[in-house]
Amino acid sequence: MPNDEIIQLTEKVSLLSRKIEREKAAKKAAEKLLEEKSRELYIAKQLVEDSLVNIKEKSEQDIALLQFKTYLESILLDYNQLFLQKPISNILLQRLLDDLIGIDEIKASKVRFKSLDNSGKFRSYYAGDKTLINSDSKISSPLFWSEDNRQIKIIINSGEVILGSLTLVIDSPLSWQHTIEKQLLLFCDMISAAHNRQELLARTIEEKQRAEHSEQSTRDFVAMINHELRTPLNGLLGSAELMSDTQLTPHQQQLLSTMHQSGELLRVIINDLLDLSKMSAGMLQIVEVDFSPAKLCQMIYDIFKLRTEEFGLEFIFNYQDDIPERLMGDPDRIKQVLVNLIGNSIKFTQQGKISVNLEWKAERFCFSVTDTGCGIPQDKIDTLFDPFTQVNNSSNRAFEGTGLGLAICKHLIEEMQGEINLESTLGKGTQFNISLPLKPVQTLPESISASEQNFPIETLSLLVVEDSTVNQVLIEMILAKLGVKPSIVSNGLEAIEFLDNQQVDIIFMDCRMPVIDGFEATKRLRADGYSKPIIALTASTTSTETEQCYQCGMDEIVNKPYQKEDIRKALVKWGCKLNSAVTTSSS
Repeated sequence: MPNDEIIQLTEKVSLLSRKIEREKAAKKAAEKLLEEKSRELYIAKQLVEDSLVNIKEKSEQDIALLQFKTYLESILLDYNQLFLQKPISNILLQRLLDDLIGIDEIKASKVRFKSLDNSGKFRSYYAGDKTLINSDSKISSPLFWSEDNRQIKIIINSGEVILGSLTLVIDSPLSWQHTIEKQLLLFCDMISAAHNRQELLARTIEEKQRAEHSEQSTRDFVAMINHELRTPLNGLLGSAELMSDTQLTPHQQQLLSTMHQSGELLRVIINDLLDLSKMSAGMLQIVEVDFSPAKLCQMIYDIFKLRTEEFGLEFIFNYQDDIPERLMGDPDRIKQVLVNLIGNSIKFTQQGKISVNLEWKAERFCFSVTDTGCGIPQDKIDTLFDPFTQVNNSSNRAFEGTGLGLAICKHLIEEMQGEINLESTLGKGTQFNISLPLKPVQTLPESISASEQNFPIETLSLLVVEDSTVNQVLIEMILAKLGVKPSIVSNGLEAIEFLDNQQVDIIFMDCRMPVIDGFEATKRLRADGYSKPIIALTASTTSTETEQCYQCGMDEIVNKPYQKEDIRKALVKWGCKLNSAVTTSSS
């Protein structure tokens, strides 16, 4: 073989060897790279698997936390509603703890709470494993975790007052602590709010009972003082009226007139004081009835005509024709307002005139009282309607009086939904303007026939039940002038015993008496079937006692101080009714 071929073949072999070496090296490098990549893939796989485990564990923890929080919120909502419906109690606190340990993570619970019996002591309530709860007497912070982070204690307070504490033993991750604290603080706030509501309710009930007791005491006092003041006044005025029918010397007549005027003045003062007491106690009521404004105003005119003449004053009374014939309202209170205003004008008018103008304007009963008196300073007008207030309250003032009239007038007008205002010029006079929203009444009341007016009351048999000796003598004398001889007893028990053996047509029954009062006596008589008229003789003008009279079975009320005409009207009315009932049964 030629050398050239050998050389070429040798070179080819050499090239092939180098190629093989390169391929081996490349294969070895590739194997090495593959080994490294495989290792990296394995590590990455391990990392992914570890991450999945962590995510799974965290997800499970988040779900458990969410579930734990949901359970707590559900219990919180339930007990919020319970504490709104019921007062906080030992039973509710124990139920709350029992429900809390129904959550898997909570192993034990405790509430230490101020005793609900106002003793000031603390009482502890437990649920779950009581031995797991550690003593924490040295703890002073409002929120505290134990060293092993398993027990939490939160102070329950109301302002600066410590009401107790809530302690829970919880088996949970540390990451839950913030959520647990927030939820348990809500529980403590709920218990504190329930306790505060209960204390507020207890104070409110106590204040209500105290107010009711005070109101009842005030009512009892007004009724008592009403009776005690009007009873002797009844004797005074009644005796003066009876004495006026006797033969008197001019000097005696003057003394009697002075006594009568003093008694009437005392009656006005007593009425004002009692009305003020009733206003303060919320007992003053407006009673709406069908009345004739013309008759009411004629009565007012008759009252003040002679009085103004005595003082040398001109009395002008203008009653407009367009005023409805009948109105619905409280005539007694309207009369009281007019009497107070006109009397006030007379008192402060030395010379000139008193003018009263009455009209119907814009569906309202309007009247004004004008005088030419001393007038009122502008700086006194704002306080003029205050109780016990006069323009001059000093001890040496020229005009006497309680200073209650205008205050009562204002209250009465406001109770009737009306308005009052005044215009005054110092040294020239004052005008009071009043308007009341009264409704016209179309139907006319039944007229009293002549036969009824002439009813022979002297044929009636009467029983008077009255404890006051003065009033016994007085009514006996009044009835004697009417031709009636009554039987008289001193209390309700004597009346019942009297009626066991005798019958009468009409009973006049005092309300407040010893042994058995008029209310109880009337109840017993009605219960035993007594059906004849029983007429109350009462010194009270309160709506409470008026209602009590009718509730116990009385038929009518004659208020003290009464006069002969009051007694006569009552006898005519009930005598006619008795006569009518007898006539009907006979036919």
